Amino acid sequence: MWLAVGLAAAGILALILEVFVPAAGIIGIAGIGSIIASVVIAYQRLGNLIGSIYLAVVLVMVPVFIVLYFRFFPRSPVGRWLISQDRQEPEKGYSSFTPEKYTDLVGKEGIALTILRPVGMVRIDGQKYSAVTGGEFIDKDETVKVVKVEGSRVVVR
Repeated sequence: MWLAVGLAAAGILALILEVFVPAAGIIGIAGIGSIIASVVIAYQRLGNLIGSIYLAVVLVMVPVFIVLYFRFFPRSPVGRWLISQDRQEPEKGYSSFTPEKYTDLVGKEGIALTILRPVGMVRIDGQKYSAVTGGEFIDKDETVKVVKVEGSRVVVR
C-alpha cells in the first residue's frame, strides 16, 4: 500500500515541478505515469474493491492537492522569494500609454518606416509611432501627415 501512495505523491510532485522546470512535458508525463502506476499497483496488490476505492481517492485528491498547492504557494517563504510583490502602478511610472508623447502630433509630418496597409510604423520628430491610415496603402519612405490622434492611435494620410 505504501508503494502506491509513494508513487502517487511522487507523481503529484512531478506535476507541480513541471510548472517550474522547462522540460517539454517530460516531467509531467512521468508524474502522470507514476500516478497511473500507483493505481495499477493498488489493484494488483489489494484487489478490485480496494483498488477501485484507491482510484476514486486518487481522482479526487490529485486535483485537490494541486489546487491547494498553487493557492498557498505564493504565501509560502519560497513563493514570496520567487514571486515579485511589487505592483506596477501608473503613479510609479508603469504605463504603456503616456499622453505627453501624443500631444501636438496633429498636423505634423513624418516618414513611413514600414509599409502601412493600413497599419505600420512612422517616424515623426525623431520618435517612432505605430500609425494607421484611413484604409489607403502607403509605401515605405513616403511622407505622411497626422490627421487625428485618439489616445495612442495615430491616424495618418
